Amino acid sequence: MLEQAKSPEAGEADFAAAEAARRPRLLVIDDDNLHRMIICRTATKSGYVPAGAASYEEAARLAQETAFDCITLDLSLGQHGGVEMLRHLWVIGCKASIIIISGCDAATCSETLRVAKSLNLKVLEPVPKPVDLAMLRYTLERLRVANTLAVNP
Repeated sequence: MLEQAKSPEAGEADFAAAEAARRPRLLVIDDDNLHRMIICRTATKSGYVPAGAASYEEAARLAQETAFDCITLDLSLGQHGGVEMLRHLWVIGCKASIIIISGCDAATCSETLRVAKSLNLKVLEPVPKPVDLAMLRYTLERLRVANTLAVNP
């Protein structure tokens, strides 16, 4: 029997799928559509495969279904706050690095960091809104490289 040769498009699709499988996954939790899209675009440019969540419920479902390498978390999620999301991430045993992105005041961010650290979550220093995209991209790239080095010493 003769095997059919794969089309060039099939080979490119296989390569793209394999490449995406090697890239780290980022969950972007933000109820503001524009901010979520901007963060997802920045994540893609930084080597991540992003998934966006517009609500606490959507974020909780995605976090349970997928092992993310990194999460960005807006502290204002409508009826639910960021602290509730952090507690949920702790309950499900989340190992992802968490970047808080918020327009909240310094005291709220500080208290949220305290809670996250008390839960032994890997939380980084908050990134204020409006987001400094260069700083976010630097943080994401630094995490990606550090995680790659940890996996492939």
